[in-house]
Amino acid sequence: MPIPELREQTAIAEFLELKTDQIDQAIIQKERQIELLHEHRQILIHKAVTRGLDPNVEMKDSGVDWIGNIPGHWQVLSNYALFAERNEPGRDDLPILSVSIHTAVSSEEISDEENIRGKVRSEDKTTYKRVKPGDIAFNMMRAWQGAIGAVEIEGMVSPAYIVAKPKAAFDPRFLEFQFRTRDYIQQIDRFSKGIADFRKRLYWGEFKRLPTLLPPIEEQKQISDFICKLNDKIETAISCKKKEIEKLNEYKAILINSAVTGKIRVCDSI
Repeated sequence: MPIPELREQTAIAEFLELKTDQIDQAIIQKERQIELLHEHRQILIHKAVTRGLDPNVEMKDSGVDWIGNIPGHWQVLSNYALFAERNEPGRDDLPILSVSIHTAVSSEEISDEENIRGKVRSEDKTTYKRVKPGDIAFNMMRAWQGAIGAVEIEGMVSPAYIVAKPKAAFDPRFLEFQFRTRDYIQQIDRFSKGIADFRKRLYWGEFKRLPTLLPPIEEQKQISDFICKLNDKIETAISCKKKEIEKLNEYKAILINSAVTGKIRVCDSI
């Protein structure tokens, strides 16, 4: 391995220390920008599903402390009035869906790698629960972390999940957006039973006691469309920031390699 003189080694080390620190600071700034984009999205979604899109709408007291004021024409109803529990057995021809704290309910069958109980494919699936489009499904053990969402395709979920079928016509996207807001998840956490986080469970009896905000169906759709477009814009911005971070990491690796192999000359007067 070619080794330069000590004086040149020191110059290279100091040069790389300065440049890599500058690159790392740029990466930290972009990571912070990604965090701010996530926070901005949460704020806008929360405002949309609790206040609506019209800033001039007349407000009223919701009667629920943690909700506060809501548009005067919205309703606050318990989940018991909105949903009934679905307890239908699964079928061999139905895909197995998952409920994630990051992506809510999957829209396709989970892979063998993701399915820790992959052997169920060759076993009796009747213990699994059938779900239909428009249902709300949540993982009893992880609902307090945000593992709740709307079902898009017919399938089945683990018996450890709860399935709620709507009693009336709703926009399931609106309900999912509302249930996954930070404030609502905090209430799910409060209603969950268990002496420790890893033992917490949100049972049907507790879920149906939770209040839900309900604007007219057409307004639900408008809000959902707004949030979907917002998500697309923010995801595009986040993707750009992640690509910039990748480029910076690539540049740092190339810079280090070039400096220590003599491909670039480093001034010793740093």
